[in-house]
Amino acid sequence: MSDFISRSVSSQVSRVWLAIPRVVLGTILLVTWFENLTKGLYSAEGFRGFILSLAEGHPLGLYAGFLTGVIAPIAGVFGPLQMVAELAMGVALLTGALIPLAGLAAIVFFFNLFLAYLNPNPGEWIWTYVMLVTLAVIVTFGRAGRSLGVDAILLARFGEPKQPLW
Repeated sequence: MSDFISRSVSSQVSRVWLAIPRVVLGTILLVTWFENLTKGLYSAEGFRGFILSLAEGHPLGLYAGFLTGVIAPIAGVFGPLQMVAELAMGVALLTGALIPLAGLAAIVFFFNLFLAYLNPNPGEWIWTYVMLVTLAVIVTFGRAGRSLGVDAILLARFGEPKQPLW
């Protein structure tokens, strides 16, 4: 019996450690969201300028073409979309709500940033985005919302969902 209890306590302690990268990622997204909001990055002109700066001199021609040919012409749509997405991911990760969905969105988002910053011109350290993608994978597949998050409440209230929502 004591072995069962020690394994159970150990499992709970291990799950608590998953909350730390989840909260860190949520905080990063919310701080970035606020900075981008105050800089006017989510406006059509601000977002277009940002996208074009990422595309200029990008080593992946296909990606640069996507930025200049698809994203930049409709920056008025993508700017507000990015604003809402960053805010939603940040709040979800910070609170531990619907982490499988928010985490998958974060993986795609951070991987896109990784691709964008393969361009050496902006001067970003590319490994930052490798770490962010890695943390997002750990948070998502570790179901980090079930540790000190809204997903734990949803699990207790509704049980295991048929689709991986919490």
